[in-house]
Amino acid sequence: MYLHSCRIRNFRRLRDVRIDFQDDISIFVGPNNSGKTSAAHALQMFLTEQHRHFAIHDFHCESWREFNAAGESETAGKALPTISLDLWFKIDKEDLHRVLPLLPSLLWKGSNVGLRIVYAPRNDADLLAHYAEEKASTASKEGGDRSGGDEGKEEDTAKESVEVRTWPTSLTDYLSKKDVLHREYQLQYYVLDQDGFTEELEEKKGFVPQSLQTTSERGATRIVESIIKVSCLNAQRHLSDNESGRDENLSRRFSRFYRRSCEQCATSPNALGALVESESHLNEHLAQVFDSTLEKLKKLGYPRLDNPRLLIKTDLDPEAILKGSSGTHVHYELEGTPEGGDSATLPDKYNGLGFKNLIYMVIELLDLHEEWSQTKEERPPLHLVLIEEPEAHLHVQVQQVFIKKVLVLLKPSEPGYHSQVVVTTHSPHILFERGFAPVRYFRRRGSGREQISEVLNLSVVDSVAEAGDQPFLERYMKLTHCDLFFADAAILVEGSVEKTLMPLMIEHEAAAKGLQSAYLSVLEIGGAFAHKFRKLLQFIGIPTLIITDLDSVRPPAQPPAGTGKE
Repeated sequence: MYLHSCRIRNFRRLRDVRIDFQDDISIFVGPNNSGKTSAAHALQMFLTEQHRHFAIHDFHCESWREFNAAGESETAGKALPTISLDLWFKIDKEDLHRVLPLLPSLLWKGSNVGLRIVYAPRNDADLLAHYAEEKASTASKEGGDRSGGDEGKEEDTAKESVEVRTWPTSLTDYLSKKDVLHREYQLQYYVLDQDGFTEELEEKKGFVPQSLQTTSERGATRIVESIIKVSCLNAQRHLSDNESGRDENLSRRFSRFYRRSCEQCATSPNALGALVESESHLNEHLAQVFDSTLEKLKKLGYPRLDNPRLLIKTDLDPEAILKGSSGTHVHYELEGTPEGGDSATLPDKYNGLGFKNLIYMVIELLDLHEEWSQTKEERPPLHLVLIEEPEAHLHVQVQQVFIKKVLVLLKPSEPGYHSQVVVTTHSPHILFERGFAPVRYFRRRGSGREQISEVLNLSVVDSVAEAGDQPFLERYMKLTHCDLFFADAAILVEGSVEKTLMPLMIEHEAAAKGLQSAYLSVLEIGGAFAHKFRKLLQFIGIPTLIITDLDSVRPPAQPPAGTGKE
């Protein structure tokens, strides 16, 4: 079983998008502010406890106008805006018992099971009534404050000339307070019948989803939690050596991993009386429990030949480490230790940010995987792991090894369970390693209130390329220009000379000054391959300029005059 696709409606700039998932790893790419992170956040907010964090600004901006129109209308009108997430799961026969609550009927014979989660008002009429009451209450208080004796009339006249803003000024203003929005809105769950959708999973006219039958709101949440678990490794990883604020270091992260995922060491009877002996015992224990973890880290390229290896050591405080506080520390063992002598080690802050980030991500992912694996009751068969921008501080080769090996870290040890990974990235090197198949390209469209995004599935790029061109395009893009998927526009030039001249031409041409601040991708395509890129560029929809020269050619030979063959 795996997550086949989802459809997100009315969430930020994702007005209505469908996203298809690979059964192993999917990669979200696109320019800045194209909706990649929003898609990941939508999955988090609908499928974890973060639904309590919805805010009025999570609705597409066009909805604000709809809210305010409904708030000022004196007659019942259209339903208030909602945010929704459709999930489609690909189901095998052996997984059928896990999704029984989502089956539309006992006659179901399909392979996809659908679920719709809607963030909607508990009751539209009640919400509008509460808003009207609040607005009337505010107006009443203002009237009471302004009424008074003659001595206050002069002051009131002066106040009337100044516009006083009171809450709520509109329905969006009323819902802008999160406690109000959470009180008025809730998650609602529906079963989707595949017969009510086209092959492209477009909803047919007149289709009405069934409400997911449960005894309570929490019951529906438990059904979803029994099917899929969503974990996220956020992009904001604070790995400085500052011990304050939100900063993180590897020692604290290893401590948390130890408390959650490793077999705990029993207190030594002589620990407090013989500190040195207890320290040795604890160090042996830590070496044993972290051995498999550090072996997995080696698969992602650390340590290299010239890097010190990791050691997990106690800090001479057995009581502290057994309580899981600050006793576990990461050290780096230097090569060249004399035989029989003490090893030379350095604390974790003496390693570079790149390797710190790599080690941190590995430990965090293993921790998330262990948390899912050790779920005792109703363990969900599907674990969806969202990884935001893993490329931070990592050089090219490490990025490629990470994306190639990440599924090895998250491979379930038992049959019937499955891990899927979604990566949002700006790294062309990650695309280089995985190719077109897992790429989902987020394309920006519109401006102002009409800003939306589209999501394109590059696994079908062969259908938009000329016959035989798809292998050429994929090989060429992997070798040279995966950064095309992060650009606002592209310039195709014939060779390296034109590519070198292009920045100078832009710099010296007054009319092109604006291009100096644009995110451009300049592709060298040779003299005979521009036409192969035409459909791909049209597919991803970015403006493109082709600059080439005109090659002179020898005209065909003319037959001699008078031969009758003119």
